[in-house]
Amino acid sequence: MTTAPHETWQLRNGTAWVFTAGERLTGPVVLVGDAGTDLAALTASLEDGPYPLLTELRARGRGLVLVGLPADAGISGDGGTVQEAVQRVIAEVPDDTPLTVGGTGRGALAARYALASMEYMRLDHRTGTHFSHNGAVPDLDEEAELMRLGGRPRAPLFLRMLDGGAADGLGEDEADLTTTGEAAPAGSLFSKECGSRLLDNLPH
Repeated sequence: MTTAPHETWQLRNGTAWVFTAGERLTGPVVLVGDAGTDLAALTASLEDGPYPLLTELRARGRGLVLVGLPADAGISGDGGTVQEAVQRVIAEVPDDTPLTVGGTGRGALAARYALASMEYMRLDHRTGTHFSHNGAVPDLDEEAELMRLGGRPRAPLFLRMLDGGAADGLGEDEADLTTTGEAAPAGSLFSKECGSRLLDNLPH
C-alpha cells in the first residue's frame, strides 16, 4: 500500500509529493524520479525492499520531496521543474538548512542540470549533497549543454551511485564519492548499500 504524502505541490511541468518527519519539512532530501515514473510507484519502490529509505529518513527527522517528471520533456524543461522544486523547498525551511538534491535515471540528469544551472546563474541552491543514482547517459546535445554550465554542480558533495552494470556517462574522477554494488531487487529503487551510503553522506 502506497504511503500518502503530507502535501502535493503542483509544479509548472511536474508534481512533487512531500513527506515530513513531523509537522513541517526538516532536513529535506529532494529525489527526482526517472522521467514518466508515477509518484505512487516511486514511493512504493522506496519502501518495499531491503532498504526502506523513507522510513529511514523519517527516523532521522528528515523529510523527503519526490519530484515526478513528464515522460517527454527535454533536459532544460526537466531541469526547470527541479529548480522550481528546490526553490520551493528553500522557501519552506530555515535559512541554515542544507538540502540534499539528486535523482535516478533521467531524474538524476535533470537534478545535475538544475543545480549546475543555478550555480551558473549565481542562484543559491543551498545544497550540501548532490547524488546521482544510475543516472541517464546524456545525448550529445545534453552533454554540450551540461558542459556549458560546468558539467556538474561544484558547491555540494557529489555522490555517484551505480548498480552493477549500469552506466551514467560520468568519468571516474567526476564525482567526489562513487558507490557501486549489486542491483536492488525487483520493485525496489535502492539497494541497502546505496541507500545507506546516501544517508551516511547527508549534510548536517
